[in-house]
Amino acid sequence: MDDFFDHNEENGDIQELLERFELMLKEGSHRFFDIEEYEDLIDHYLQHSELKMANKALNIGMEQYPTSTGLLIRQAQLLMSSDKVEKALSILSRIENIDPTNTDVFITKGAIYSKLHRYDDAIREYNKAINDHEDLANIYTNIAYEYQNLNKYDKAIEYIKKVIELEPENEGMLNELSFCYEMSEQHEESVAFFNSFLDKHPYSENGWFNLGLAYNEIELYEKAVESYDFAIAINPNFTWAFYNKATSYSNMGFYQKAIETYKDSFEIETPDAIIYYFIGECYEKLSNYKVAIEYFKKATQIDKTLADAWIGMGVAYEELDDIKSALRFVKKGLSLNPANPEYLATLATIQQHAGLYDDASESYALSVKYDPNDPDVWLDFSAMHAELDEYGTALQILELGISAQPDNLMLQIRKVAYLYLMGKPKKAYDQLNNVLAIESVNLDSLWEYAPFLINDTIIMEMISDRK
Repeated sequence: MDDFFDHNEENGDIQELLERFELMLKEGSHRFFDIEEYEDLIDHYLQHSELKMANKALNIGMEQYPTSTGLLIRQAQLLMSSDKVEKALSILSRIENIDPTNTDVFITKGAIYSKLHRYDDAIREYNKAINDHEDLANIYTNIAYEYQNLNKYDKAIEYIKKVIELEPENEGMLNELSFCYEMSEQHEESVAFFNSFLDKHPYSENGWFNLGLAYNEIELYEKAVESYDFAIAINPNFTWAFYNKATSYSNMGFYQKAIETYKDSFEIETPDAIIYYFIGECYEKLSNYKVAIEYFKKATQIDKTLADAWIGMGVAYEELDDIKSALRFVKKGLSLNPANPEYLATLATIQQHAGLYDDASESYALSVKYDPNDPDVWLDFSAMHAELDEYGTALQILELGISAQPDNLMLQIRKVAYLYLMGKPKKAYDQLNNVLAIESVNLDSLWEYAPFLINDTIIMEMISDRK
């Protein structure tokens, strides 16, 4: 639960208060503390999860002030922290009967209901506190979080905006708003909001950063880079702005610029494993495989569990025709995540390159088992058998892919080629007819895989008649 109660901790008095209270306990003496001081002591101990000390302060305070609603509310908080929620709710209901306008009761009940995953009840209680509570931003924040728990992102956005209106410098809520826009796929709305926000608050580094994220989502990468540059100009130590700027460059295919941007961040913060991995990936895209391997190795030296880096090394070694190393590193990555269909497909490709066709077939089979919705793996799996003149097996694999993805035209088109290569031209023509019946079908993939079919007059006539 957010901290809704005032604390002397903010004005530096809390340390002196703690020393007085803890000295009293140590000496076994009796000293005077007023109600607010007991409240501050309990709040401090609760904030720091020192439940035993909070309980001691509560018990001594209650002996002196047994009817204090402030202490009773803190007793409910302490019970909630100890997972005794029913007792906590009972105390709060008793206070509410005595003082039906006590907003702290509603706030505490809201926190308890949230803990019980009764998010609608939590929202109801927080709403009761809105009219009379001076710290509206905290209440709106908690309501927003409950709506996020319910996956009602439109409502969460509504309340986060209320917080930002009250506290435009609240960086956490700017980030939460960006997250909610992303989760609800309202990317254009995110762009519009942050542009409007920045018109009023042009020096908000988080505003510019989140605008960059929104532009990145709608693939306006140049605008994203521009937004990150503004964030960096305001805060030159904003490492995440550097990282995301590099990602935008990478998305544009400007891999060298991405590398330079990642390296610019080294002056601010020591890179972690994932940053070295991303740099390695950029070098791989530039076909500079030896340097890519250096960065993938740096990544694994920092984090031996980063499977992507081991896989990246394997792929780079394959490009260098070092198949033995390629297999070793891909298998290392796969050992960290054995059910990853992408890793399995990568291993299959390398095994095929090595002439280990039975092993490759097993790896492809596992890949499509874990993810039957990747058409490229079905095509590669079947194509390997077709290259071995095992057209019957290739067709069987393709049929399995079609049963998993009946609406995938790439698989349907490839079937034409396999039937033709099997010496079954009539069935190939029938299959082509089925494909041509689909509006605006593109046959480029057929010519790419089987260019010789252009020489078949029947096929060309069928296509011409369709036009």
